[in-house]
Amino acid sequence: MAQADNAYSRLIRWLKIVLPLVALALMSSIFLLSRKIDPTEALPYSRAELDDRAREPRLTQPKYSGMTSDGALVTIDAAEARPDLADPGRGKASEMVGTMQTPDGEVTDLAADAGQVDTVKQVFAMQGNVTLTNSAGYRVSAPEVTGSTAETLIDATGGVKGQAPMGPLTSDTLHIRPDPNVPGQYVLVFNGRVRLVYDPKQ
Repeated sequence: MAQADNAYSRLIRWLKIVLPLVALALMSSIFLLSRKIDPTEALPYSRAELDDRAREPRLTQPKYSGMTSDGALVTIDAAEARPDLADPGRGKASEMVGTMQTPDGEVTDLAADAGQVDTVKQVFAMQGNVTLTNSAGYRVSAPEVTGSTAETLIDATGGVKGQAPMGPLTSDTLHIRPDPNVPGQYVLVFNGRVRLVYDPKQ
């Protein structure tokens, strides 16, 4: 029994010496092996970019959203937005993506190279390779699409072309509005030189 006690005591004495040394070695290795930090690498922007942002403020990946008067959810995202210094409520945006989900379950997705958002008037406009995709089976493009975050309305103008569930479709304009005859429902209305090529395979 005494031998066991002596062995245990010797083990404790050795651990009291070895463990602090191991801890000290581990702490030293953290500092010896750590990568040297260059403070200039921490800046995500160059000096020229910082000067440009100081001259012309902008927002990175802004998100706008609103609920229309009849309950449709509208969201707009952009890669970058530059506020109008003369009119703080307005701003130019690039790489815009928008979604409108109406209470009846229909979803309309929008995408464009650029556009504008006016948070005071609660309107937006998209230009440049604008595409509109509706869950009813329509996918079209137009030079410009405008809409609202306060009312359920979207207007595509300047010539619309794309695919309908029945086949290729072209028209002068496209409008998404509440159905005046059926409350709670919404309609896509194509106006002006509407041409639909029926494809029985679709």
